Amino acid sequence: MNSTIIIGVLLLAIAISWLEASIILSTRTITEKQGRDVVLSCRFERLTERDRVMWSKDGVVLSVNQEISGDKHKYEIIGKYDLIIKNITGHDSGQYLCQNFDQRLSMTMLLSVLTRPTKPELYQSNETLIEDSSALFICSTQGGNPLPTFTWLINQMPINASYITVSPNTSELRLPLEKRFHNEQLVCQVNNKALDNPLSTSRTLNIQYKPEINLRHGQTLVTNLHLFVVENDRLALDCQIQSNPSTIEPITWLKNGQLMTGINSPSLTLQTIKRSDEGEYTCMTSNSIGRGQSSVNIRVQYAPIIRLTGGGIISENKRLILACIVDAYPTVDSYEWYKNDGKLNISPLTSSFIIEKVSKDDAGIYACSARNTLKFLNGSSMEKFDKSQTRVTVEYAPIVTSLTPILAMDLFTLNIKLQCDVDSYPESTIIWTFNDRQIVLSHKYSIIKNTTSSYLIIQQLQSNFDFGFYSCNASNKLGKNSTLIQLRSKDVPETPTNVNTTSLTYSSISLKWQPGFDGGWPQSYWVSLDNSFSKETNQSHYTFTNLRHSQFYNITIRARNHLGQSHSTASINVRTENVPIKREDLPEIEYSTIDFTEKIIDYRLNNFSFNTLKVPLCLRIDIYNHSNLCERIVTSSGRIRLNEQYLLNIVNVSICLDQYEDYCGQTRSVEIKRELVFNFINVLIASVIIVFFLILVGLCIFNVIRNRKRQRHINHNIITSSIKKSSIQHPIVIEPIHSPNKLFSFSEQQLQSSFSKLAEIQKIDQFKDKQTNRLIVTTTGANGNFANSTSGSSDPIISNPNSSSLSGSDQLTVTDFYPLSTTNPTDLSYKSYNTQSDLPLSSVQNDLLWSQSQYGSYGFPFYTTANTVHEIVSNKNTTKEDSAESGYSTPSKMNHHNKKTVYEVVV
Repeated sequence: MNSTIIIGVLLLAIAISWLEASIILSTRTITEKQGRDVVLSCRFERLTERDRVMWSKDGVVLSVNQEISGDKHKYEIIGKYDLIIKNITGHDSGQYLCQNFDQRLSMTMLLSVLTRPTKPELYQSNETLIEDSSALFICSTQGGNPLPTFTWLINQMPINASYITVSPNTSELRLPLEKRFHNEQLVCQVNNKALDNPLSTSRTLNIQYKPEINLRHGQTLVTNLHLFVVENDRLALDCQIQSNPSTIEPITWLKNGQLMTGINSPSLTLQTIKRSDEGEYTCMTSNSIGRGQSSVNIRVQYAPIIRLTGGGIISENKRLILACIVDAYPTVDSYEWYKNDGKLNISPLTSSFIIEKVSKDDAGIYACSARNTLKFLNGSSMEKFDKSQTRVTVEYAPIVTSLTPILAMDLFTLNIKLQCDVDSYPESTIIWTFNDRQIVLSHKYSIIKNTTSSYLIIQQLQSNFDFGFYSCNASNKLGKNSTLIQLRSKDVPETPTNVNTTSLTYSSISLKWQPGFDGGWPQSYWVSLDNSFSKETNQSHYTFTNLRHSQFYNITIRARNHLGQSHSTASINVRTENVPIKREDLPEIEYSTIDFTEKIIDYRLNNFSFNTLKVPLCLRIDIYNHSNLCERIVTSSGRIRLNEQYLLNIVNVSICLDQYEDYCGQTRSVEIKRELVFNFINVLIASVIIVFFLILVGLCIFNVIRNRKRQRHINHNIITSSIKKSSIQHPIVIEPIHSPNKLFSFSEQQLQSSFSKLAEIQKIDQFKDKQTNRLIVTTTGANGNFANSTSGSSDPIISNPNSSSLSGSDQLTVTDFYPLSTTNPTDLSYKSYNTQSDLPLSSVQNDLLWSQSQYGSYGFPFYTTANTVHEIVSNKNTTKEDSAESGYSTPSKMNHHNKKTVYEVVV
């Protein structure tokens, strides 16, 4: 041990002395986390085995070449000559020197070990945490390289740095306490580069606070200071309390600051809300920390209640004010005013109705309607309204009128009635006067009165002194009024007055005048145009048409009755307007035709020019030996229906201005529409001939078909008898074919899926139709003889001569189409045949089979006609008979050997 120390000291001394003379190649700084292994690399160029390399730390030799002089579990040399320091700690930090004594070279490495701090500890300085105060929290740790950093979190959210004070390995938090921090986690985290994840500690905050009260209406939290409810609705308030510690006093309810006795539950219910329930409601309780309360101001909504003022009796020309006074909450949305149930056009925001000078026409029943909107707590709303009315009566002076201000009578006329109408409020007093003298009741005069009229009845006109002016006088407290009625003898009418034009165009003048007194007889009027054209009318208006444009006309009017004409005339000078269009601008007629069948004239105009015009037009129709017609048109094409007497005499047509037939465009002749006359007699005759011809053709076709059937039946009998004779000498046995493909020697003989031999098959079908297809089936009896049978059916399944249908053993099953060897191993009657020569058939059968096989296909029955067999038999000189020992006869189904029925079925 001592020798080792001595050697180390010597080496160190040598190293120090050598270091002073060596060259330092590089200086590196290495940083690594605590607990890991670190490799300090020391590489020299041209390093030999004899070179001496030494590692030292802070002057302490660790190794020389591969020899470890320090802790061998701590250090290790690998390669040339890298130093491994295992599981580094903070003590391994320092300066490491790698020296090559022989080359006098060295490398310096500064190792900095990142160490982890200890888990932090959290302390609370305040014993009790109370809301609205502050508390001091201290978080401390030990160790750590570099120095750790601190982070404070509450509810996973960082805390403002202004509340934090940091010193080495210690952090202080001065936290303002709030109720929302109750039961939250206060977390202190420490971190430095040596840590993969921060180290943390936490504490649950237990903050004491006074009761916090929330008011709820149903499931809705009352967040506003005002709660709007509807009159006669139901209201329930729930007082929800949060408190730490729990409350020590019962819940109390206040209304407008006054204690509501008898209510200590968390719920307050108003079954039927009244307007008196409006006010501020408070829920209150307390604990050891303090007192808590919550208030809401309940506002009761109700429909409008109207009081209408300003009605009653008012004098004419006074100021009328109607005021609509409304009690409602919420305030009124709109007002509506009515007079005699009719809505007045007044602003909906006006609560007063004012008439500056009232007149008798303003009297009536006035009503005011006001509406507002009530909003329920569930979000719905409802409109409510109220209506009130008042009567307005207007006082006014009498208004006296007469429907007949002049009355003409003959002498000695009896019961002459003079009438005056009086309109007044209050009711008036009526007096009749004649020549300024009041008329009193006598045998000559009588007076009849009602609420609105007064009648003066003169028993008889005795002399001319009874003619004159009679006055009807009415008076009340507001004034008086009168009207004159002239009673005169009958005479000629008076001259009309106030002649005016009511309408003026380029071709017409319309007049209106005021009639004068008729003189006691019905009157009429003579209206003259330039003293040349006169027209009589009973009306007080007249219209002249077909005038010329831009021309002056003098019009005079004179009245006349049974006694004669008026003494003078009324006149007026009028000039017609100018035409709004030139002649050349009138639309052109593209065509016009006459249809004598429908008695119409059909026309069409130039559509473009017609649509651009804004003046009324007419279609002028010139008729021979008759006045012209001008029919008003409103479309560019149409039909005009005319009398039949005009159709034959129409000369031409033209487009004119409506009511101005002389102002026209170009004329156009009218074409006559020719129609073919439908001759029903010729059509009927032609139809009969065609039907007769079709019947003859049908009879001919029927006879041809019947003759063919008869001939086919004769041929059938001949062929059948011939076949029967031939088959006795040359029986034909048709064997079932189990594999249709084996019947063909070559692949080109097989039927393709595309039906390429459809033409040949059609030829075979035609051949069969001509020869009356009959399927021939040969059966072999028990004695070995053959028998033939024919059928008129095309069904490939043919019964034997002794049975009309298959029954018993004659019926086919699936096994009939396969070799019986599958069902009876001892039966060797079936073999496989690949060529024509392999078939154990007679020559006739072979030829017949192979001559038809080229047209065969799957799914087609194998037919053998009588003619085919006959031809084959006649071409062959010899035949071969099948023997029972040959093994080629058709096997019997169900081992019935007394007979065999042969079919060909190609699957």
